[in-house]
Amino acid sequence: MKHILLAITLLIGLQSFGQKKEKINPALNYIYKEVTLETDDYNVYIIDAVAVGKKVKFKIKIFNKTNDYLLVKPGEINYVGEGKTVFCRDKNFVVQPNEEETEVLDFRGTDMQADKFTLELKGIYKASAGGQVTKAPNFDLPPTKNEFTEGNFTCTLKKNESATAKAYGKFECIYTGDGIGIMSPNKCVAIMPNGTENPNAKKNKTMILERGKNDDFTAVFNEVAGAGDLQKSKIAIKWNETFRESKLQKLNVAKVELIKNIIK
Repeated sequence: MKHILLAITLLIGLQSFGQKKEKINPALNYIYKEVTLETDDYNVYIIDAVAVGKKVKFKIKIFNKTNDYLLVKPGEINYVGEGKTVFCRDKNFVVQPNEEETEVLDFRGTDMQADKFTLELKGIYKASAGGQVTKAPNFDLPPTKNEFTEGNFTCTLKKNESATAKAYGKFECIYTGDGIGIMSPNKCVAIMPNGTENPNAKKNKTMILERGKNDDFTAVFNEVAGAGDLQKSKIAIKWNETFRESKLQKLNVAKVELIKNIIK
């Protein structure tokens, strides 16, 4: 009887040992298969996903299928795997209408080397490219003042220079409204000394500001032959549709599953 009891005890111990989870080896890389998801508003691609110890990192590429802007909030994208949820801390980014944007996202937790996990894409919003234009007053360079407020936008001139070859101004703007502020600096022009319009030569991407948020942009105006000397004469920045207010629409939550491919 003693021998039988001993054998049963050993068998139970071996089974328990076999059921223990394999210990995480932080030196190993878990590499995941690429994933594609298509919705009515965007296509998303998860590329180069890898888990190392306490971190999962991957590229997220989003193609915007709409004529509006997409605002992506990584802080609302969740990693869900093996009974835990981990949040991202990367910065918000904008995907321009009918264009593509690629960013790298980081998730940090404990024991992130899962055989598979799910990404809950909760943080994708659509911002209408329509809305109300804020007609800001012309701004002189060299400046006669360093700040202006129009509607729910307040902008401060942080740096400027006027030379014969070019003139520029760097502005920081804050939005204080209840919707969203859309800033499109590529739409501004300079009224040259002879009255002609000179477009902003600095290629800025459109920015989306939520209430209380700020961002900066630079407007650069190059010399135009016969239009007047940028160093000796004032020019005026005409803002056109640089500033606009609109609303955010939260898109439906989409989910993608990533499955381990290889271990290195």
